Amino acid sequence: MNASSGKGATHSTGLSGTALAGNALNWNIQQGYGTDDVGYTGSLSADYKGTYADVSGGYRYDRHSQRVNYALAGGVLAYADGVTFSQPLGETNVLIGAPGASGVGIKNQSGVRTDFRGYTVSANVSPYRKNDIGLDTASVADDVELALTNKTVVPTRGAVVRADYVANVGLRVLLTLTRPHGSTVPFGAMVTLKGAQEQQFIVGDEGQVYLSGMPPEGTLNVVWGRDGEQRCTANYSLTAAENYSGVSVTGSLCR
Repeated sequence: MNASSGKGATHSTGLSGTALAGNALNWNIQQGYGTDDVGYTGSLSADYKGTYADVSGGYRYDRHSQRVNYALAGGVLAYADGVTFSQPLGETNVLIGAPGASGVGIKNQSGVRTDFRGYTVSANVSPYRKNDIGLDTASVADDVELALTNKTVVPTRGAVVRADYVANVGLRVLLTLTRPHGSTVPFGAMVTLKGAQEQQFIVGDEGQVYLSGMPPEGTLNVVWGRDGEQRCTANYSLTAAENYSGVSVTGSLCR
């Protein structure tokens, strides 16, 4: 309650809070009553920090008037790989790229998520200092595997620097590789997907290998030595595989 000589008294109450993932939405409600011809007053405001822009709006009223306000603010960054819309840009910015990994949140950045292509911008960085840019692993989809989730950049003032991440987009598989005579593929064998030789996986104990970024079916090349008998090929299909927390578990015969 506020009171002043000759101006009566004003009583007010209010509520405020945050909502949505990462506290992206801030809201505030106020209601009051004043004597001496003031009457009822009130206000409602909200601010949403989204992937592509900041949106805010409000409504205020008293005995004599009503007012509505709204605002939209954002940034646009054009670069060699395309164009990214973001929250308002700062003096110094970081372009974050994880191609194929959409909707991934950025740590300590309210409402900042990668767009449909896997890109976003972080404007909350300090020039000439180390800035840790971390991806929120809890927001990564089940069909996306990130090799790294944190990088450090040291931008100069007014610069736009890049923080690029490699995202393997596809299914995650725990596969047991067995040989025709009943034994398993030996520990340390190298596994590659036919047609995608740049990504290699290592067989662990009991012929098990963890694969990420895989199609629903395919052919695997397995090598554990230079001899022709120290290699084999395995076809796999995940249509009937059991799934545990986003990981398909199955087996395949390596011939």
